[in-house]
Amino acid sequence: MCEHLPMDPRDDPEARIRELERPLADRATELGTGPGHGDAAPIPPAPPPTQPWTHTFGTTYPPPPPPGPPAPWPGYAEDFPTPPPPHVPGVRTGRILMVAVGIAVFLITTGIAAFLMLTDTVTSGLQPIADEPGTRPTGTYSPPGPAFPSIGAPSTAAPSVAGSGDIVNIAGANSNREVACDGGTVIVSGVENTITITGRCTAVTVSGIRNTIKADEVGTIGVSGFENRVTYRSGEPDIAKSGLDNIVERG
Repeated sequence: MCEHLPMDPRDDPEARIRELERPLADRATELGTGPGHGDAAPIPPAPPPTQPWTHTFGTTYPPPPPPGPPAPWPGYAEDFPTPPPPHVPGVRTGRILMVAVGIAVFLITTGIAAFLMLTDTVTSGLQPIADEPGTRPTGTYSPPGPAFPSIGAPSTAAPSVAGSGDIVNIAGANSNREVACDGGTVIVSGVENTITITGRCTAVTVSGIRNTIKADEVGTIGVSGFENRVTYRSGEPDIAKSGLDNIVERG
């Protein structure tokens, strides 16, 4: 019959393994990876604060601003471009306004000065009349009427003689003449003349307005103008008539 002897603890393999693992467990506990801390990963330490960048010459600049929020979708910047900056009126607009205000002030000042000068002139011109009321003319003012040339009564001249080849010219206004014709020519012009021709004339020429001619015998009669009347007593004259309301008749 076999006898079982007690085993030395140093000869127990499991106890030996536990003794070897104990230092590793203690080390893990010190580092925070032991069973008491769970399976969560350790939190890394916070990074050091950002230091401002220093220029070579010693000037300190602040750190750059953080980036803005991301675009809602790709191509957002192309679909909605950045609006242009607001327009700020420049110095030119200010100068134009200053010039306009200066011109307006100048015109207003000039108008006031001219009005005051005109008022003083009118007042000084009316002052003598107000001081001397007795010098004003009394009575009703009558404007002068239009001046007309005086025609007067018909004038009678001595009889004229128109011999063979002679020419007698009669002109004027409102005259009364007699002509003794013996183969000559009588020319009448003017206004409202009355001519009496005795004998025989080679030609009688009449122009003007409202002339009256009475002839015994005429070879050729020419009339122009307005409202002239020629009366012959005998013969068959050659008649040339123009103008308006001229009459050549036998009577």
